[in-house]
Amino acid sequence: MNAMGRAHLKTGLALVLGVTRTDRLIRLMSGTRRLPLVVGYHRVVDDGRPRRASIIAPMLVSRRMFERQLDWIGRRFRFVSLDELGSRLESGVPFETPTATITFDDGYRDMYEHAYPVLKSKGIPAAVFVVTDWIGRASALYHDRLYLLLTRDWPASREVLIDLGVMRPEQVLMARGSNEPFAALRHVLTTQSQEGLARVIAALEEKLGIDSGRLDGLRPLSWAMLAEMQRGGVITVGSHTRTHAILTRESASRMLEETAGARLALEDRLGTPIKHFAYPDGAFDAETVETVARAGYRFAYTTCHHRDRRHPLLTIPRSLLWENSCLDPAGRFSAAVASCVTSGIFHFASGCRYRHGVTPRPVAPMVLR
Repeated sequence: MNAMGRAHLKTGLALVLGVTRTDRLIRLMSGTRRLPLVVGYHRVVDDGRPRRASIIAPMLVSRRMFERQLDWIGRRFRFVSLDELGSRLESGVPFETPTATITFDDGYRDMYEHAYPVLKSKGIPAAVFVVTDWIGRASALYHDRLYLLLTRDWPASREVLIDLGVMRPEQVLMARGSNEPFAALRHVLTTQSQEGLARVIAALEEKLGIDSGRLDGLRPLSWAMLAEMQRGGVITVGSHTRTHAILTRESASRMLEETAGARLALEDRLGTPIKHFAYPDGAFDAETVETVARAGYRFAYTTCHHRDRRHPLLTIPRSLLWENSCLDPAGRFSAAVASCVTSGIFHFASGCRYRHGVTPRPVAPMVLR
């Protein structure tokens, strides 16, 4: 099914669920009706900025659409800070009114340039989960760098992936579609450790080189920006690991280094306790959750609606939004689609791409740097 067909199906389903009130039944069955809404974003860009094929589209929202989504949420929910949300969840006291929290992952500079002014003007508290080793650096995150390379020359990139044994020829064939590089990106990110990603990127750069001009817009926040937003009382800072490692692909020692190391770095630079954590790519399993607990976090956030019964406060669901999340087939904002997306109904229907059990891991020494 192509994108237009999926959009028609999604919109039609949302309208039918709303008219028949089946959406309320699904929320009740899935348990999402009892939970606050935690929304996740990545990048907010200027409305007039041209969209490049090298940009990962599901991580992007224009400033205009960002405001449209906030306004829709604000008419239905009371915005609270991440600290207030965590305290209420920890106390077990039910939320008297529908409650929402806005979050951002990674720590892109355009969050400061475009999202932060909107949040301040509307008086909406929010949080940013940052990749600590990336703050203030000139390089791009691995997933951005990898996607830039894959989209620069997909046929050549495809051969490199096959030669490295990262993808088999039949897997490459299965990835064919409207965006083969994105399908390959998802495969590499979910099957490789950080060490493996570095190996893939090095091979691609040796083969293709990289156009530094295409890195424009992929810069991180500076420590000064982060401190300014925190002092302003609008933004809560949380951790997103040191290097954006997908924790389910890492050894036990590397997981602890990524989680505990990031918390210590943030507390040292910002002078405040760091209680909140977001799993990179939303990936977690039983061992990952235990490691996050050991690392000293009180609250952690996913990108799906699975919970760990032993650690419900370390598996708090989020709904990720981007430019096209809530659009109908004509490209117009749809309240019916927005309602289904934010309540997790579409996720409830389609299931989760991750297995949240126990993942076998390699053994590696821990080195805290």
